[in-house]
Amino acid sequence: MGNASVPIQERLEEFYRRLDKASSAKSADEAFKLVCDTLNQVEDELSGIPCKNPPASPSKPDGRMYPPQEDYTKRNNDGSIEARSKGHKIEIGSNGSITIINKKTQKIEFQK
Repeated sequence: MGNASVPIQERLEEFYRRLDKASSAKSADEAFKLVCDTLNQVEDELSGIPCKNPPASPSKPDGRMYPPQEDYTKRNNDGSIEARSKGHKIEIGSNGSITIINKKTQKIEFQK
């Protein structure tokens, strides 16, 4: 695709497609890494926006989707992980299950 920017909704759908096709994770850490790595791959290929480290501030977005940052990620005693991104809440079970919820609509957009 080169540097042509694909609309964010299409990139999000591609992210969900790739997550769905990927092998299931066996632990929360493995699932969290899968979410982060898959999102970065999709954005590297389709956004046309270079990755910034640290990422652009939520108040001044650069148009690229970034994985949840450490300060928005909570590791629970039961081994599960809860993470927030700009538009989504990500719940990762200790068994590696992944649920992604739209913060605005409260609807589950992805589950594995």
